[in-house]
Amino acid sequence: MRALYNFLGAKGQLGAILLGLGCTIIAIGSIIAGINSQYSMSDDLNSIMKNNQDATFDFFNPAIIVVIALIVIAIAAAVIFGLVNLISDPKASLKFFVGFAALAVLFFILYSMSGGEATGRLAMIIEKFNVSDGVSKFIGGGVRMAVISMVIAAVAAIVMEILNLFK
Repeated sequence: MRALYNFLGAKGQLGAILLGLGCTIIAIGSIIAGINSQYSMSDDLNSIMKNNQDATFDFFNPAIIVVIALIVIAIAAAVIFGLVNLISDPKASLKFFVGFAALAVLFFILYSMSGGEATGRLAMIIEKFNVSDGVSKFIGGGVRMAVISMVIAAVAAIVMEILNLFK
């Protein structure tokens, strides 16, 4: 695994640039070729879609597939390398586990504090989409967690910049 790390450290940026360039060429090439085969560049595709229900825009599919494939590869690489790092150096991973546990405890507290009831427009939306009380509490806890995390990140950034001024 260390050899892979050293290889990616040395040639990873070049590989990323070439992969991005190749994916961009595939995406743009399929779109331009698809538009030129069925339409002219001056056609308004929105009006074509509205006026002709049989119109297909399948030439966008390769671009979407490339993006989905890159997202899947990125998520898989992040999970695999993260797990390898956790397993290879568990002592250094203690900070991760403490931080994850703190976030889990904070989320549980916010989930417990969230009420399942809603009023006004939110109540209409919950009723329209048949959202249960548990899911509503989960959403409320998640929103509160996101807001608190953003506030903590902003305060930490400001405090760290102020501390850096005095170094």
